[in-house]
Amino acid sequence: MNTKKIFDYFFLLGNAFGANKHGFAFSLNGLYPNFVGHDRLPRQIVNRALLSVRNEEDLDNLLHTSPVAFGFCINGTFYCQQNYLINYEIGPNLKIDNENYISKRLIINDDQKINQRDDECKTVLNYLVHYNHYEYLNKVIIEQKPLSSTLSRWKRGQELGELFTNNDAINLLGDNENETFPIFRVSNQTDVDSSVTLCTAHFNFHTLQLSIYEHNPKDNNQPSFIYNLINLLN
Repeated sequence: MNTKKIFDYFFLLGNAFGANKHGFAFSLNGLYPNFVGHDRLPRQIVNRALLSVRNEEDLDNLLHTSPVAFGFCINGTFYCQQNYLINYEIGPNLKIDNENYISKRLIINDDQKINQRDDECKTVLNYLVHYNHYEYLNKVIIEQKPLSSTLSRWKRGQELGELFTNNDAINLLGDNENETFPIFRVSNQTDVDSSVTLCTAHFNFHTLQLSIYEHNPKDNNQPSFIYNLINLLN
């Protein structure tokens, strides 16, 4: 019997973050082309399928063979197989049937050297922060009018600069400097779409732990819940 071991948080499966028994952990951002690909898969279906991938080749095959109707971004890693992170931007390619536009980047540190690869992915040094707009496929995918919130959060991230430590990342995720479009949103915020931050997820691949905060982690660094990723492995 094929038993699946996955982690999802209150059935937010396919929309926010997850991990599986093969050591793949990931988070997701919605991206917003100004068109929908007809007779294609909703992104949530493809996002859920991420929980079955076994390695990077499996992941690449899934993204290249699953034509999506809309856009999304993946940030993740196979934490038992790799020493780098992966970022993908995906969107429907309406010029070719059953094809996606895909941008792939490896996030490595200054001391790493990645052997020459044949999949045409590019590298980014040390860190990468992604928001709800295309940064790499923006020349081939026409987006909806950019969300004011994502541009404001991107600008704030640029102001905070490079992330070196866990605390740097937590401070970014909990930042509320911009009163109209903060990175961490609460229910009394007055922004136009009334979005709120349901929780903040922090994967630590050194300790193999996933920490979930149901409050602002910048104000209180004690997680609401800690899950040991080692429990998912075969």
